[in-house]
Amino acid sequence: MFQYYQVLNNAWKDSVRDASKQAIRMLIATKATQHITSTVMDELMNTINVQLGEEFAAEVRKQTKTFIEKNFKYGLNDVQKEVAGQFGIGLYGVTEQRTAAIFSKQQNFWIGEHFNADLSTKFSETLYTAIDRGATMHQLTDQLQNQFKDLTKKGRPYWQGLAEHTSLRVREFGRLRGYEKAGARGYTLINPMDDRTSDICRALVSQHKVYPLSDAVEIRDKLLDIELEQGNLDKTREYIKSLAPWVNEKDVIYDDNENPIGVSGSHTPFPPFHWKCRTETVIVM
Repeated sequence: MFQYYQVLNNAWKDSVRDASKQAIRMLIATKATQHITSTVMDELMNTINVQLGEEFAAEVRKQTKTFIEKNFKYGLNDVQKEVAGQFGIGLYGVTEQRTAAIFSKQQNFWIGEHFNADLSTKFSETLYTAIDRGATMHQLTDQLQNQFKDLTKKGRPYWQGLAEHTSLRVREFGRLRGYEKAGARGYTLINPMDDRTSDICRALVSQHKVYPLSDAVEIRDKLLDIELEQGNLDKTREYIKSLAPWVNEKDVIYDDNENPIGVSGSHTPFPPFHWKCRTETVIVM
């Protein structure tokens, strides 16, 4: 997971640097006293988006595929150890390859759309404000340079969280596939239950609930069947949230002694249940 985080973070820093150079170079190539126009803004946004979207995704595509395949195999091997003696559970066959390939494709889409979905608005606001205020190229150059610096700093926690989230999700997908091959009835939840354990996971694990495998497989397959298209990211996100909603802290139910004992509402049937979640599943035959 840490290796994958390093890949994402280092590639992001390089992409931000390259995007910054190209954008600033475009501005310097024009007269410093010239005012910003909508044409200049469109050219700048397109340049930045390509560098921090398409080019960045292409840079990490191979490493992402390797990372996902490894974690999927780890999940299969986890189940192989749990049900020692059942040969073939850990085998990485055609079905497993297809699942990992789909997940890799989806992951690359999310990575490539990170700028377009999460950050482009801030750049657009800077450019529109520059137009409204009649800013010159020189003035905009200073603003963009500061914005790019801020982008590099904010990237670290985002990519670390994404690496952790992806690692757990893919490994759980591998476990679910292993549970299918083992003919499991379902699974239960485990967590280190230390000072880093959230009240969300304390509540869910303390229930000792057996989750039906069929329910989890249905959600997993729907997540894998999602068609990702440019321009529909917000709609897709809402659909994913409806399929496997995360648990919010406000949904935790406490007993009279303030011990977390459950959660209200629906939630994803398998980990992760929240950002930086550490809960895992264990087979129930």
